[in-house]
Amino acid sequence: MNTSTSISYIKFLNLANAMRELTEFPVLNPMEEYLLNHIALAWHANKNPSVSQTMHTSSEMSPSTVHRHLTTLRRKGFVRLNVDERDNRVKFISHTPLSQQYFSLLGQCLSDSVGT
Repeated sequence: MNTSTSISYIKFLNLANAMRELTEFPVLNPMEEYLLNHIALAWHANKNPSVSQTMHTSSEMSPSTVHRHLTTLRRKGFVRLNVDERDNRVKFISHTPLSQQYFSLLGQCLSDSVGT
């Protein structure tokens, strides 16, 4: 397991763990982190995911479990829910300054782990 790519990944994991311990980010459980990463991929693709869409996109979690974790992510400050202007029943998930900072620091950990 001593290839340069595996060493880079281990460095990234160590840096990411240290970042989480040394900062005041709320602790994410693995399912919350998975869901936040899934939502971040949609944001990166310039999509505006709704709560309903997100609840039905995960094969790893039931819709009610996704909704519960979305509620927790909102309480922790990682996402914000915005009501659709045309239909009050629809809520879109948007990022917050906290989630932007979180992904920015993880990106810095990744860059540092490969030496760029």
